Amino acid sequence: MQASPVFSFANQAGLDMLETTLGALEEIGLEKILDEHGRRSFFTEFPHIMQQGFACLERGMCLSSMGRPVSYERAVAWKVVNEEQNVHCICLMFINWSFA
Repeated sequence: MQASPVFSFANQAGLDMLETTLGALEEIGLEKILDEHGRRSFFTEFPHIMQQGFACLERGMCLSSMGRPVSYERAVAWKVVNEEQNVHCICLMFINWSFA
């Protein structure tokens, strides 16, 4: 059984896009945000993220925690490592997002 990714931090733009608060952020799973195309794109690029350190994801749609559709022009995912070079987390940045 694979653990579901959890959002643990977002800046104010990320909180606005997801229509949530920092306290409620962990309750939102990746599977609730990215649509099927977005999840497929993310998991297809995941090996590149782990090997190269980052990957660009295609234009897509996601949903805010309130169920509102959000479109984004591009997303960038990158890995963050700790002092021992072990993966600490994966970060996502959505570029040119807007409520659809």
